[in-house]
Amino acid sequence: MNAIYEEGRCVSSGQNDLFFSEQPDELAHAQSICMECRVRLDCLEVALERQEDWGVWGGVIFWDGRPYHRRRGRGRPRRIDHGLAHEADVGELWQQVRSA
Repeated sequence: MNAIYEEGRCVSSGQNDLFFSEQPDELAHAQSICMECRVRLDCLEVALERQEDWGVWGGVIFWDGRPYHRRRGRGRPRRIDHGLAHEADVGELWQQVRSA
């Protein structure tokens, strides 16, 4: 498992705090780093197995142990986000990992 972290873009970015932020814009930036990472699905698999409680893992936000595609800030949702799924389905994430 350490090999995953050593090869990940999260490590080479030098912005480890970004992956554990509470700010939706910072989490989105962390996700964009993950999307270009070659060990993204391996990282997601490890997070699902360990049932991670917090952070961005394999491009998915884990918040209080639940996976999310995106987090929004406080207040009224932006019009552009209307209709977009926020919470991720664990079964679909496992299917994505297994099909890779």
